[in-house]
Amino acid sequence: MQTRVGRFPIVALIVAIAMLAAACASGESADDTTTTQAEAGTTTTQASATEVDVETYYGGEDTVPFNPQRVVVLDYAVLDTLDYLGLGDRVVGIPAGTPPPAYLSAYAELENVGNLFEFDMEAINALEPDLIIVGGRSYGMEEDMEAIAPAVDITFEWGSDTFLDSLQMNTTAIGQIFGVEDEAQDALDAVDTASADVAAQAADEGTGLVILTSGGEVSAYGPDSEGRFDLVYNVLGITPAAEQVAIDTHGDAISYEFIADTNPDILIVLDRDAAIGAEGASAAELLDNELVNGTSAAQNDKILYVDTAKWYLAFGGLNSITTMIEEVDSVVD
Repeated sequence: MQTRVGRFPIVALIVAIAMLAAACASGESADDTTTTQAEAGTTTTQASATEVDVETYYGGEDTVPFNPQRVVVLDYAVLDTLDYLGLGDRVVGIPAGTPPPAYLSAYAELENVGNLFEFDMEAINALEPDLIIVGGRSYGMEEDMEAIAPAVDITFEWGSDTFLDSLQMNTTAIGQIFGVEDEAQDALDAVDTASADVAAQAADEGTGLVILTSGGEVSAYGPDSEGRFDLVYNVLGITPAAEQVAIDTHGDAISYEFIADTNPDILIVLDRDAAIGAEGASAAELLDNELVNGTSAAQNDKILYVDTAKWYLAFGGLNSITTMIEEVDSVVD
């Protein structure tokens, strides 16, 4: 009897030591997991919800869900970038009331949550999104959207001095949110390299002018327009044929005489009506006149009719900026 009683404490001690060792091993594993997540820039709440801290150009610092699976996107530049990075399957709703560009038309089959300026809050709420991304024409809507779900503002800057900075910051933020930082950085590096190559070629190509046609009228953009297309001059290196035109986002109205007098060696043309599906004479029809046909650009086959949907509706997206660079490259090559 005494022997059995005497052996019990020994067994209990062995069991206690085993439990303590298991607890220590578990603690080491938890610490390792926490360290890994901290290094990745994420935090974990009860092993279910993860978040990431990001910084965007206009939105500033923000904490948003990491790797969201259901995303409502209210800006076509952001949709463009998600598509480029292979993340389109996360998108569950877009403002299809303003039809997306043709190359993004597959997303028009998703839930329609309004147009680029006015949104159907009930439709957005019904989608139960993990994240709502505002930007561009929906700038300033982040706080309203946060009443429904976490939201982040990814608005691109149009000014030539700041566009590449905003592209870098916002694209990096998208990469961090979805866990594709390397892919996002690779895309940014490609933009930098391609831009520099085009700028080097453009230096010897004479002067250029960016114009936009809309409703039968013609507008021009110069290097100090603070608009979306002055990067043609200040980033892609086209020497401006005219200074200080376009002080608003739709350019300064010009005449065909202005184009003839300016006589650009390269004429880059956007057809806004075609991009937004409006009726009216095409840019090619409007510019087919004696004054324009007499320019150096026309004489040397240097009139470039660009993919305006990408230049105008989705400016700032990775598909968009890649196409812009490629198209300018084609006319300076």
